[in-house]
Amino acid sequence: MAALDTVADYIHQARVLLQDTVETYRYSDAEILAALNFGLTEARRLRPDMFIGRLDAVPFYTDDADAVDFDVQYRMALLYYIIGNVQLRDDEDTTDARAAALLTKFVAQLTQSNA
Repeated sequence: MAALDTVADYIHQARVLLQDTVETYRYSDAEILAALNFGLTEARRLRPDMFIGRLDAVPFYTDDADAVDFDVQYRMALLYYIIGNVQLRDDEDTTDARAAALLTKFVAQLTQSNA
């Protein structure tokens, strides 16, 4: 699995897990990028301590080459948020359940204490 260092890494890995790797894509790059930005906003809401020193600004990404400045140990959680968020637009009941599970996993991984 990629290190999830850039926006392009998140888009690629989201496509792999969404099984959306053949053009024309079911989900656009713009939709996946928007989900990444929404995920960062949610992460800021759940864990403001992760954003200390950023002058109360949540990072906002617009380009595939941008490096994503997010704690390495929570990058998979962010990927789960992205996948869950983009799947919410699907109509299938099974997709809704998977999306909800992924969004719940995102919250759990960000807020769960190791103590």
